[in-house]
Amino acid sequence: MIDTENEEAAGDVDTRLRYRLIYDQLKNAIALGKIVPGLVLLEGPVARIFGTSRVPVRKAFEMLHADGLLHTFEGRGYLVGGPDKGATLPLRTPLSEETLGFDEAPAPLTLPSNSERIYHALEATVSIGIAFGHFRIDESEAAETFGVSRGAVREALSRLRDLGLVEKSAYSHWLCGPLTARAVKHDYELRSLLEPVALMASAPLLSKDTLVVALAQVERAIDYPDTVDADALQQIENALHVACLREAPNKKLLDNIGHAHMPLTVNHAFYNAFNLHPEFNTLIEHRTVLRHLIDGEIEAAGAALRVHLEAGQKRTLQRLKVLAVLPEPDLPGFMRRLA
Repeated sequence: MIDTENEEAAGDVDTRLRYRLIYDQLKNAIALGKIVPGLVLLEGPVARIFGTSRVPVRKAFEMLHADGLLHTFEGRGYLVGGPDKGATLPLRTPLSEETLGFDEAPAPLTLPSNSERIYHALEATVSIGIAFGHFRIDESEAAETFGVSRGAVREALSRLRDLGLVEKSAYSHWLCGPLTARAVKHDYELRSLLEPVALMASAPLLSKDTLVVALAQVERAIDYPDTVDADALQQIENALHVACLREAPNKKLLDNIGHAHMPLTVNHAFYNAFNLHPEFNTLIEHRTVLRHLIDGEIEAAGAALRVHLEAGQKRTLQRLKVLAVLPEPDLPGFMRRLA
């Protein structure tokens, strides 16, 4: 059951959202080598740069430490770099936008709308639920559960409809599920046909930095798989299946691909529900595609992506079999079973 009591505490919501934004910006800067190894990061100065309190900065530091991008030492704060950089002398210098690798001051950490705030919780609930049957989503009860307006719930559900996770009936009811092997196969067939084409069209327009950051994330996941949770794995997936395709000029092509991303969402829910780490072969396949792109081998990258999608279909179908023998989870009341 989704716990909404803490969700509605404004301070907690603010903290959760801000630490993720700080984490993402610092992670990218470190991965690109824009922050000097050995630089000492302190909560107070970094909080002032981002215009926030120390709490989300502390959480972001802890996540970066778990990723191996920061490490502790006999002193206050964290040192930039992994444990292998332990011999690096601490570099204590006033922290600024420049020393943190930003070309300009970070954008204000604006909070998302209510629909954005509840979107991921709703996505996770629906993604797990559809593996266990056919449900109607009660808009009013969902609004009460999350403590938001029906309009916010409707907007979040509309985004899930774009992913193919929910649909609207002739009577304007929101429906989801059941997730079938046939539906998974159809989405993967569509993606296997369209994603390599989109990748090859997008590749010449991709920045080298985008590819280098994506490859660095994959390499780190291969080296430290136990540090990669469901959210981190979803970032890796999005880097290849969304970011690397987005420069394709044919936007209708990209829209059709986006409507077939249901397996990605369900896989994320599966990993999150069981606290799993990424599969080695998945990461190796990602690395192969990205290396081809960086080397300018566009056709080889497209072929490698097709191989990855074919293997991904088999893995997703196997996860469906695992879910089929598990007891049904305790779903929230707004998920009304139909079959």
